[in-house]
Amino acid sequence: MKIIFKRLLDFMVTLIGAAVLFLSLAMVLLNLTLKPYVLRALSAYLGSVVKTAFIYITPAGRIVCIAPSASSESGEFLSADKAVIKCDVSRIRDKRIFFSEIIFNDPDIRIARGKKGFNISALIKSVTAPHAPAKDRYKFSVGHIGFNYGKASFFDEDSGRMFRFSNASIVINLSGEGTAITLISGFGAHPFTAHARYLNGWKIAAKNSELPAGDVLSIFGVKGEAGGYFGSDIVYEGNFADRNSLRGNLFLRDAFYGGFGGTGQIYFDGNRFFAEIKGQNTRFSAAGSLDGGALTLENMFVEHPAVSVEASGRLTLRDFRMKGQVAGFRINEKLFKGVLAGNVECDGEFSRLKSCNARVLLTEGSGEFSKLSMLYNILQTMDVFKYLTGRFPSYSGSFPVKSVRGEIVKKGPVIHANDVLIENEHSRTSVYGDVDIDKNTIDIVVGFQAQKFVNDVISKIPLVGYVLLGEKKSLLPVFVKVKGPLSSPRTSAMPAKTITGPLTGIVERIFKIPFRVFVESKKDN
Repeated sequence: MKIIFKRLLDFMVTLIGAAVLFLSLAMVLLNLTLKPYVLRALSAYLGSVVKTAFIYITPAGRIVCIAPSASSESGEFLSADKAVIKCDVSRIRDKRIFFSEIIFNDPDIRIARGKKGFNISALIKSVTAPHAPAKDRYKFSVGHIGFNYGKASFFDEDSGRMFRFSNASIVINLSGEGTAITLISGFGAHPFTAHARYLNGWKIAAKNSELPAGDVLSIFGVKGEAGGYFGSDIVYEGNFADRNSLRGNLFLRDAFYGGFGGTGQIYFDGNRFFAEIKGQNTRFSAAGSLDGGALTLENMFVEHPAVSVEASGRLTLRDFRMKGQVAGFRINEKLFKGVLAGNVECDGEFSRLKSCNARVLLTEGSGEFSKLSMLYNILQTMDVFKYLTGRFPSYSGSFPVKSVRGEIVKKGPVIHANDVLIENEHSRTSVYGDVDIDKNTIDIVVGFQAQKFVNDVISKIPLVGYVLLGEKKSLLPVFVKVKGPLSSPRTSAMPAKTITGPLTGIVERIFKIPFRVFVESKKDN
């Protein structure tokens, strides 16, 4: 009996060993034959290079890939515990294999945005243009691609910011007309649901609440400090280049960017939008349209403790063109402190703000230039503080400004001051010329005229006698040429005979003196 039992046991061990050997051989043959086909099909549909440790087939006929990963030119963006493929080989005689389901379990999706765009751009392009690629002798097609209960992260290389989707599930449906994508996730611990379909363009429905504003803006490459929360119940249609349409609401709670923000709502109706956002001592309202990838602002109003703005214009993700009025613009800088108002026009590209074009027509302003400012130092060089000895203020701490008017035009890197007039109770100062912010050079003319006693003197002296007061102290303007590097420009007084061109108009328009009288008086001096 023992002998029979021992022989039976040996037979069973031999049989199991043979089965294991057979299965091992089958597994090797499977990985040598089927594995390349599977990986080629997955690589084609995911627009990337897909790898796996090894594959096997379950009794139910499913293909299981262990430790699959996918990489683009930017590096690996997907890894998973395993991928299970439900395979339909009913048409294998026609050399057609249908992967009805490809499910990645416990995936880790790492999306990154860099200078060349998103690292999954090829994947998006591939799944939105599904095809049945012919590899070797077989044609593969795919029904659903799913990423179940995994992690997804987004990293913006420009800002260095990263955030994560928790418990994210993504399903890509390629079986019907077009491509359908569904995302269900906890975005920053907040629920987020989006359903998208692509067929000659996108249709995306998103519903969520309390999304971190800074993280969302970084997806679109928006730089700068941002915070607060977004919520949405919105439908988008378009292709992100033209034929764009939005319907629904975007909600903001304590959202801010660049020092401005608040709580409010943006309502979209086709290509039209209306916005109303209120914060502490601030208010923003706007109406306009979104068409052809461009945002047209028909009416924008901003009220802030530091500025009030009414404007209109056109913006795209690449460039802008704006026109508006600025009132109560408060400046509190080391060089100048005060309030300005005027009209502004500007245009340019966001990537080259230093080279944008602008025109500012100052209509009013007041404040003071500190002793750190160039204007203060130029006036010191001119020795105008001794212009009327004993009767002119010392300006030991700052140069006060009662009124500012004039035009400032920026074309590329060159800023041109045209007929800029700065007045206070004691003097009138003009600025004309150019500053090149690329070359860091300055080439301007500063004119200065003592004004405190002008009215008294003019009432007592005929026009032709505009000339002298006391010991040859002239009330006529003094002009100084300022030229050279911004850090250390050269200053030199300009004789009357060198006052030509636009400066003759300054003498007559700004200083209210006939140029002929000015020249003759200078000759007399």
